[in-house]
Amino acid sequence: MTPTASRTRVLISYSHDSEAHRDAIRVFADRLRQAGVDAWIDQFDEHDPPESWPDWMRREVEKSDYVIVVVTRNYVERFNRETGPGIGSGVRWEGALITADLYHSRRERAKFIPVVLRVEDASLIPPPLNLTSWFVIGERADADLGRLSSVLLRDPGDLPAKLGIPNFGPGTSFHFDGIQSSLDVDRAFGVAAQGDTQDAIRQLDELLPSRHGDERAYVLFLEGVLHHKIGEMGQAMARFERVIETTGHPQLQNSSRQRLAVLLTEFNSHYGENGPVAAATKWLSSLQRGKKRTVWAALTRELRLTLAQDWIIANEGHPGLAPYDREELAAELSVKSPDHPLAKHLLKSKLEVLQDHYRKWDIDGWGAASNPRRIGLDYELIVMSPADEGLLIVNDGELRPVYPILMRKVGLDWMIANFTSAYPVPGWPPQAEEIPASSLGFKRLATDAEINTPPGSRE
Repeated sequence: MTPTASRTRVLISYSHDSEAHRDAIRVFADRLRQAGVDAWIDQFDEHDPPESWPDWMRREVEKSDYVIVVVTRNYVERFNRETGPGIGSGVRWEGALITADLYHSRRERAKFIPVVLRVEDASLIPPPLNLTSWFVIGERADADLGRLSSVLLRDPGDLPAKLGIPNFGPGTSFHFDGIQSSLDVDRAFGVAAQGDTQDAIRQLDELLPSRHGDERAYVLFLEGVLHHKIGEMGQAMARFERVIETTGHPQLQNSSRQRLAVLLTEFNSHYGENGPVAAATKWLSSLQRGKKRTVWAALTRELRLTLAQDWIIANEGHPGLAPYDREELAAELSVKSPDHPLAKHLLKSKLEVLQDHYRKWDIDGWGAASNPRRIGLDYELIVMSPADEGLLIVNDGELRPVYPILMRKVGLDWMIANFTSAYPVPGWPPQAEEIPASSLGFKRLATDAEINTPPGSRE
């Protein structure tokens, strides 16, 4: 099979549970290719098998941008070496490679993506794969792969028209027995494939009053799909709940319940006690109370290193730094609990800068604005603003500040990755790699730089 031209190469790791499962994985790989992902499975090379399948696996893992792991009960047993000799040896070998890479790689961004067929199978995901984000890919060939594909393609603003919203012509991408979609509904839904999801939702909303019964529920379902696609979880949940309340169509109800379950899982992972919002709020509270070592330890290694380098550059003329090699000094200062003699000066300086930057934040009056903004597998942007007021607040013509905080999941914990929507890049001087606005789910405003200037140096 000729690989699809793509920016992203993906290996799909799975267990050969049955012929039906093998066929389903083949369909899954083909659908990813149709969306623009260069997806590979062993079946594509079975016509010309390599001399050694373990060597093939190792090479594929190394050259793939991502490895998708399809988790089933059989996969887990083989991954954990719970089967007899010779049974599932391929998965066991891949499991060893994956485990070694996850524990020993110094890669900045996650590579291995666990996926399950059903939401209830998420508990099967074995450690260490359960330390990162997971996705539900569904059991049917028409399941929505939009969220997964957008992560794989890295740039949700530049997706093929098929992605998440397969090609609409006459008929519809979602087939429910007995519900005949009209051309105007298909046309409105198809606007999202041209890059304007909000306009698609508006057009569908205008068609709602003229629809009744199951047809109306179907339009609500499509709106829910689109709201979910752009991260508007509250609106999506409301649409699917309304579908469940207003239709007795079993397929439409079942699909809405499944999507609602996925949304609730995402919502809880975002706002729950172990989610990024809670971690960001806890960090800001520690900052307000002046707990400088707690504040420092909650930062990612990359951010601590860039802050240490920034401080060294700002103070390079000070005689106290003269005896030290700057590379070694930065490395010693950037650990979670630095005990270097200069650490107290660094931490005091950075605490003052950060406290000044976040001086307007108040735990009682501020909260996480809008919807989750997931970036790839392990990053999320939290936007703190006065509670329930949206992204930016206008008061007498003045813009009040909001605080974007980039979070990263490291193991089981969410950590502070930066104080703005950019990846920190250590160096002399340290820099930042701006995250494309399309990946953030909103367009940057021209005034953002003025009202949200990230903390800088202080001598």
